[in-house]
Amino acid sequence: MMATPAELDEIEYHLLLAEFDLLWSRRPLPGDRERMDQMMRLIEAFEAMRRIASSA
Repeated sequence: MMATPAELDEIEYHLLLAEFDLLWSRRPLPGDRERMDQMMRLIEAFEAMRRIASSA
């Protein structure tokens, strides 16, 4: 189960990006596309939270 954006800290966020980049750079294995879709949603939500926090 994946964390929610609120549960991620900055280090975990960067680790998530690194894992996503790794998956992106190779031929997808079964389940990779679903995992990458989940990761993209989490990354987008984390970045949206970051934008909201910086505009407050």
